Amino acid sequence: MKKFKEIYHHPIFRVVSLLMIIWITASIGILYLEDSNVENAPSRIQDSFWWAIVTITTVGYGDYAPETFYGRGLAVILMLSGIGLVSTITGSISSIFTTKKIMQGKGLGMVESTNHIVVCGWNENIEHLLACMSQIVNKNQKEVVLINDLTEDQLNSILAKFSNLDIKFVRGDHSTESTLQLANIKDASSVIVISDDSIPEDDDKTILTTLTIKNLHPQLKVIAYVTERKKIPYLKRANADEVITDENFKSFLAATHVVEPGVPQAVNQLLDVHSRHRFKSEKIDERFIGKKFQELSEHYKNQNLLCIGIYVENIAMGYEELFSSADMLDEFIERKLKESGHGFKESNIDVMLNPSKDFEIKEGQGALLII
Repeated sequence: MKKFKEIYHHPIFRVVSLLMIIWITASIGILYLEDSNVENAPSRIQDSFWWAIVTITTVGYGDYAPETFYGRGLAVILMLSGIGLVSTITGSISSIFTTKKIMQGKGLGMVESTNHIVVCGWNENIEHLLACMSQIVNKNQKEVVLINDLTEDQLNSILAKFSNLDIKFVRGDHSTESTLQLANIKDASSVIVISDDSIPEDDDKTILTTLTIKNLHPQLKVIAYVTERKKIPYLKRANADEVITDENFKSFLAATHVVEPGVPQAVNQLLDVHSRHRFKSEKIDERFIGKKFQELSEHYKNQNLLCIGIYVENIAMGYEELFSSADMLDEFIERKLKESGHGFKESNIDVMLNPSKDFEIKEGQGALLII
């Protein structure tokens, strides 16, 4: 009902309605004003409707033409009103599309993508993230929606740099429902929420954004990046599917450079988007369920792929297990989750690297590969 009222009060609807009334009135009127015995005069209702639409649009095929004074007078009125009304409709439609394009360019319009990846926030690592996406995302899933406050020049630079990705932009605070809805997160495949390490306490905003997304769409996959490890438990409690921090990774690289030379170089090569070798994961085909890991490994080896392990996603835990402390942030997260009316579940991925040759493949497991 509300949608109908919006359409009814729209200026284009009123102009089109007026044009329809004029068209129908003129079509009927010409039958009464013209002598049906005259050769070029419309004599049937279908002919009069055809004459009226041709006259309104000023096409003027000439197959029908009024001969009487009053008939020609009606034709003049019809032509003048048609020019004005048709021009108004054309201009209004063009204005709608132009305004929509401008709004989307400024990040203020509604994104209409589906199965897209939403990236909330901005920091110095985003360009590397987009470079990775341009290399490894599915060929049918190249749409990325950025939510941040980039300037127009910065955005144009990003669009030019990653032209193979279909990047759309939403300007605003990614922790608010209205901004997330502009990014059409209900139809997204996943959301990446990134903290800006140059802004103190931006991890708290990442937690709030994760909580807001999970309240709106509990099944949507959310990957969160934080700068401080101490915030990881809060994000898990906010229902984040995966939480990433680079503190451990930096420490690992620094240590292995000293005690295990070659390891950090190999890791960096696998993480380099321009390298011909990289990590990959995929669900294991049903025909290997019940088979041994050695057989699966041989299968991938024949495809020039190295199977380095197995992963499986586990779902467990409830409110009581997760919110046992009296921490104020915990209490806030628990309250918001309960207010949303959604149940809680935490998913975590267990990884088994280099399992034994006799390891039995089970349903729901996936393979970790190096290509």
